[in-house]
Amino acid sequence: MATREDVQSILGDLDDLVIERVLATGATSEEIAEALASLDDAQRSGDQPHLPTSGTVVEVRAILQELAADDQEDGVIYERDLHP
Repeated sequence: MATREDVQSILGDLDDLVIERVLATGATSEEIAEALASLDDAQRSGDQPHLPTSGTVVEVRAILQELAADDQEDGVIYERDLHP
């Protein structure tokens, strides 16, 4: 299971509530990175995201999609790099 530091390392500086939601999924660092990569791929290319390797990846991706939608509503462009 990923730690708070793992989540911040992969996703960057996020609100504590978002970090807690990601941690509550029980995701590993690899699953969080997979969810982010899938979302980034879909946003960059417009393609459907690849099939996730676990239900946990689906959960994390849903959290990130909510975050992206909120950011877009606020006029912020959501684009994070896997290797900040």
